[in-house]
Formats: sequence, C-alpha cells, structure tokens
Amino acid sequence: MKEIKLMKERGSGQCRHFHGNSYGTGAMPIMAGMDIIMDIDKILNSKENFRGVTMFERMEKWNIPGVSFTIIRNGDIAASYTYGRKKRYDKEPVTVQTMFQAASVSKPIFATAVMRLAEQKILDIDTNINQYLKGYHVPTFDGKEYAITLRRILSHTAGLNIHGFPGYHHEQKIPTLMQILEGKRPANTDELFVFKEPGKEFCYSGGGYVLAQKVVCDILNKDFEEIMQETVLQPFGMKDSTYLQPLPKDKEANIAYGIDSHGLQIKKGYCIMPELSAAGLWTTPNDLAAYGIEMMKALKGDSKLVKKETAQAMINPVTPACGLGLFLGEQDGVKYFGHRGWNTGFNSGMSFFPQNGDGIAVMVNSDRGDPFVTMLMEAIIKSFDYC
Repeated sequence: MKEIKLMKERGSGQCRHFHGNSYGTGAMPIMAGMDIIMDIDKILNSKENFRGVTMFERMEKWNIPGVSFTIIRNGDIAASYTYGRKKRYDKEPVTVQTMFQAASVSKPIFATAVMRLAEQKILDIDTNINQYLKGYHVPTFDGKEYAITLRRILSHTAGLNIHGFPGYHHEQKIPTLMQILEGKRPANTDELFVFKEPGKEFCYSGGGYVLAQKVVCDILNKDFEEIMQETVLQPFGMKDSTYLQPLPKDKEANIAYGIDSHGLQIKKGYCIMPELSAAGLWTTPNDLAAYGIEMMKALKGDSKLVKKETAQAMINPVTPACGLGLFLGEQDGVKYFGHRGWNTGFNSGMSFFPQNGDGIAVMVNSDRGDPFVTMLMEAIIKSFDYC
C-alpha cells in the first residue's frame, strides 16, 4: 500500500486540507493502487449530510476534537482520512496511527478469535460453557441448569443480563474478571446471571462477552491480550491494536483523548475498561478495515486465515439482525455486516458490504459522536455506486 501525502494547493490532487478551521487539519489519504472514486470534499462540506452544517461545523458544535475514517472499495483500502486533534486543548493532529477506544466494536474481533479457536477444535461453540469454566458456575434466575453456549453468547441469545459497562477512572480500583462476573466491589455493575431462558430471544449482553472471555482464558490458560494477538490482531495485520487496559506508557502517546458528555476531556484521556472482550480494544479505522477486508475475503473462500464456512456462520442470522458477533443489515438491497461502539468519550462504527468488497470504518473521540458517526457513515455509503 502506497502512502501519498496531501496536496495542499487547491485543485492539485484528489484530496486536500480543508481550510477554514482547525478541524480541517491533518487529513491524509492512503491510496491502494486506485484513485479515490468520490469527491470527499463535497461529501464532508455537504450541509445535507450533517443536518444543516458541514462536517467540520458539526464537529465543533458537538465537541468532537478528532475523527479518523477509512474507506474500502473493491476489497482494498481506497483511502484513509484524519481530521482534527487528539486532544481538545492541544494542536497535535489525529493521524492514521492514532488509536481510539473501539468500545463494543471489540466484540466482533473477539468473536472472530472464538470462531478461529473453534476451527482448530480447541473449543466447541455449542457445548455448555459450564464444562469449560474453572472455579465459576453461571447463576440462573430460577436455580435451574440451562444450556449456555458460546454460540448463544456471541449472538446475544444466552438470556444474560448486563448490557454494557461505564468504565473506571484511573484513580479508582480496577476489579478482577471474577469480581466483574460476581458483581463484587470494586466492580460497578451487577452480578452476571441468566435472567431469562437462553435461546428464546435477543437480549444484548456485554456481560455475556466477559463470560466468554473467561471461558477462552480458562481453556487456553493464557493472558487475554496474548490470545487476541495470536488469533486475530497479528494474523489480520492489525498492527496498531491492543486489548491492554490500562495502556502501558509507551502506547499512551499514540491515543486520542476522549471527551465526555459535558464537553470535558477525560482525565488521562480515557476510562479503563477491564471488560476486555466486550469493550477493551484500542485500534484504528485502518486496522478495522484490515479486519473487514479479511472477513470479506473469507466469505469468498479467499482467506488463508478464516474458513469460508466460519465467516458465513458469523453472518448467518441467529436473530433477524444479529449473527455471531456481528450485526446484519441491508442498504438499498445490498447486505452488509458490522458493529457500532460507544465507551465514555469514544464512538465508533464499521460496515462492510461483501457483495462488492466495499466498507467504511469510523472512529471519534467524543461522547456525542454516535449520531455523527451515523451521519458520516451514511454519507460515505451513499456515495457507493449501488447505494
């Protein structure tokens, strides 16, 4: 992949810096043997796409310091763009290597690790997980034994509680995995348990993914970061990604600092998310694009990492809008898979269209970024030929 620096002169290239405010600095396209097939300036400056203002004006109104997004066309990265700043009160620009918290986008990456382990017959996604767990048995609402499987956890049909996690400030004590599952201090969420019969209906559960994390760690007897690096992050070429929480000092200089719902920068830049499989991934849109490309290759039988039947199983609907770790949708008759994510101070999203090998991954460092991510993703997807 060839990196091409932005042309600053007006009209001198496919893309250029947006002039007029600080949100236009730092934009950089990464070209993969093709021209950018859309007028990105026109998309980002269209007031129709961002509720009556340009993208840059919307960022300013909603306290979004920075955005990074990567566009995939025909199975390859077509362009990557960054705008704005890593921190609210600092001029250091977001770059393509700047890491953001992926929040719930952590889940499909972890789900892919589980499915790769299933391919290797290290685990069975249809086995009751109580057979794998060490020193823990999943409590249920009525004391009965239910078939809680990884397939049901990954598809949010295991009947488990705990939707999501608020995170911890750096000065707070961080709970262990067992304290999180049992809802014991210093955990700030309830005890995890089966509150309805598994397999009956969709019920989103970040807590279920933490339970699956324990299953995988108990089976392999390895650190979670090591497992994820070995099974997905390194093989998929996600070189700027890690599940380490908190981050080691050598990685802190390369992160975007989150902005909370009051417009204030979070102390030390982020909340610690010890619920790693559910919300702990640090990554970049480029790395998420690498993941999406590999999964789309797998669906065509062209991946050396994931079997076609495994990728297909992940996007087969368990419920109408959810497969195994991935949400499913359709845009103007074209099917896609992906996920969205929100942690305190961060929002992200990715959508991939395997029929045409296209996709988009977006990350921002703001609590108010959810509708912004939606608007930007929809604007880019609308520019695809078939949408």
